[in-house]
Amino acid sequence: MNSLNRQLSPGKNNQNGLVTTEFVIGFLLFFFFLMFWVEICVIGYLSSVVDYAIAESSRTARASANANYDAVFRNAIRNSGDFWTSVVDPNKFTVSVEFYNSINEAASRVGSSVGSDKPIALYRVSYQYEPMFSYLYDADTMNFTREVFAIQEFERDQFSQ
Repeated sequence: MNSLNRQLSPGKNNQNGLVTTEFVIGFLLFFFFLMFWVEICVIGYLSSVVDYAIAESSRTARASANANYDAVFRNAIRNSGDFWTSVVDPNKFTVSVEFYNSINEAASRVGSSVGSDKPIALYRVSYQYEPMFSYLYDADTMNFTREVFAIQEFERDQFSQ
């Protein structure tokens, strides 16, 4: 009887391990695409976080009566108690502020780091992200940069244009 079964299914022994091999290849491809999707979601989240950080920080700085807008802006990012600070490393942010006397100075980007008596400010926030799949991108890190021009609330009397 055993020899009859062998004659009826001669290729059965040749397929041992094929299901395991197909599962491993399929699972690895599924896992790779899942991780790539997670990477895209993280990039989208970081882009939103940088947008939110610059919007809230520039709002806090431009409405401050303190003349040191640069320090107010940096502290607003560092001391934010929002959820994103527990997910994103605030130390990877780079912040810069330039101040201008007029729209013409702002257009030519001839600014100063001193903000007293300068009504226009350019707030810039950058975040450096190291992607999981860095070999898919041109560089090892991705840099998210956002800029906001703002009229300083307590310097409005200097703004004549």
